[in-house]
Amino acid sequence: MTTMNRTDVQNDLNAVNDQLTTLVEELNKMNAAREQLVTQIQNLNGVSMYLRGKLPPEEEDTAEVNSVERSDEYPTTDA
Repeated sequence: MTTMNRTDVQNDLNAVNDQLTTLVEELNKMNAAREQLVTQIQNLNGVSMYLRGKLPPEEEDTAEVNSVERSDEYPTTDA
């Protein structure tokens, strides 16, 4: 009876170890894919910043800025 029990435990241990190995391999693959995505995102962010730098600067609408009165921002109180 002890030999049978020991064999079952060994089989269970082997099955668990096989599952662990499979999961670790999957995790390593997913981590490699994540690293590739991070690299691609960083590269695209760099290209985006470069292209934004190539755009001509946008002119602000000075008419709108000049039309704001200080009383709008700092209301006066009538005492």
